[in-house]
Amino acid sequence: MKIRTKDVARIANVSTATVSRVINGSPNVSEKTRQRVLMAIESLNYKPDIFAKNLAKKRFYEIGIGCPDEVFRGIESSEYQFYVKVFEGIQDYFSRKKCNYSIFPFSMLNERDGVEEKDGFLLVGGGISEGIIKKFQDIGKPFVLVDQFISGYDVDCVISNGFDGEYKLIKRFLKTGYRKIIYIHNVAKHFSYEQRMIGYRRAMREKSLEPVIYDFAEGQDLKLILKRILDDNKEPELIAVFEDRYAIDVIEYLKELGKKVPEEIGVLGFDNIISSASCQPPLTTVHVPKEEMGSLAAKRLFDLLNKEDISPVQISLFTKVLMRKSAKLR
Repeated sequence: MKIRTKDVARIANVSTATVSRVINGSPNVSEKTRQRVLMAIESLNYKPDIFAKNLAKKRFYEIGIGCPDEVFRGIESSEYQFYVKVFEGIQDYFSRKKCNYSIFPFSMLNERDGVEEKDGFLLVGGGISEGIIKKFQDIGKPFVLVDQFISGYDVDCVISNGFDGEYKLIKRFLKTGYRKIIYIHNVAKHFSYEQRMIGYRRAMREKSLEPVIYDFAEGQDLKLILKRILDDNKEPELIAVFEDRYAIDVIEYLKELGKKVPEEIGVLGFDNIISSASCQPPLTTVHVPKEEMGSLAAKRLFDLLNKEDISPVQISLFTKVLMRKSAKLR
């Protein structure tokens, strides 16, 4: 019978995460506990192939790709276009490095279905919380956040520069005479959403204009928010939306309400998902290098597994404004 980490944990009367920390040489284990785990390993003649000290020489790694349940469903169905592209970048890198990988929703963490046996993890999605980070810190394996950063946690992450992208987008329209620019902000604790809103606010205030921001939460009726915007603001010129999926909906709702886009009101998005180029009119947006985000995160994890450059880093990717027909410059 194959001896597993959980067998060592049972004999040593510790968690599997503690066993992993001992094998990986983590300092966050007392000497007494460390000796107990080492004795259990010796008594069971356990050969921790995936945690071996010569991990850097291993040809294959077992990688877990964890994500919030809604992202998991969106990737599985290909409906969440942003993360589908991120995942393609991850797949491409791991295929070239001959890494095995599997994707799982965070709801599986409670089941402990072999998750802790993985060599390392990519945690994908803006919905990653402090609680999730703490769980993976407890597991004791290398991990990298993808599309999320939480202040106060020195963990590796790959993000896009939402502030710079939104700032450049709004600035471009302000320079041509636009003044009544409304922003729809997603209140979810997503680093990129927050940075995009700050970029909008900075651009407006540099022109001595008061930012006008409407909060949106998942599950709310976006059409009702749009009606409020039209009721509250006399002839708004542009509506900037936190991401493309909802910007496309705003275009459709404006049409239903009898508004012409962009002749009466322009609409701006962010992300450059595939459908942003095919909606009518095509959406002016900000391109995020999604596949590069995925491949860079995968490379960073691979470096950590090989004990290269192990000090935590934040990799921030610049974005690019894409002018299409949902808003026109004056």
